Amino acid sequence: MKQLLRTLWRWFVSWNVGVIVAVTTFFLTDFRFFPSFLSGMGAMLATSFVMKKRDGKITPGGLLKEEKVYIHSQLHEARKKWKQMRIARFRVRSLVMWQKISRICTAVDKMIRAVEQHPHQFRLAQSFFLNELPMAVTMIEKYVYLINQPVRNQEMKEALWKTERLLDEVAASAERRLLEILSNDVFDLQVETKLLEQSLEQQKLPETIK
Repeated sequence: MKQLLRTLWRWFVSWNVGVIVAVTTFFLTDFRFFPSFLSGMGAMLATSFVMKKRDGKITPGGLLKEEKVYIHSQLHEARKKWKQMRIARFRVRSLVMWQKISRICTAVDKMIRAVEQHPHQFRLAQSFFLNELPMAVTMIEKYVYLINQPVRNQEMKEALWKTERLLDEVAASAERRLLEILSNDVFDLQVETKLLEQSLEQQKLPETIK
């Protein structure tokens, strides 16, 4: 259906561009029909070709192929960061920290999966994948390295404590982004639920009349 609409739109635009060029040429060439006709046809075909070429770069999800390639590469990098967090988690000796990192891992995994299904939602997760996620991974790896050292001073303790506190904020941020990504699915479910309720009510109405 979308392909048909794009084709009709391309014909409409091409035809109008051709007519405008033809009429303009007709007046500029002292009302000569043949040059006007050729100019109009040329403009129409050129416009149609350019629009068709652009449509060929659009994926079924409505994204340009270049955009889809970029999103795929960013999701690949996000998945690598996610794996780094999972590996680092196994080197943590604290159950509390295990839970904090697991909470982030779960949210990130769900975000990646959601964007894989709906690539157009990548814009909602982009800043998290590009900024917060890499910094969180670096912070976790440094935390794991320091927490496993045999010595510890006050400065190190404060750094470790601050890291533990910030990981809660990272987890909360990831979960907020995930909710934003899922908001369209929630809306679709609400619509489907409403339609189903209406359908069931309509089926009950004849029975009530009887």
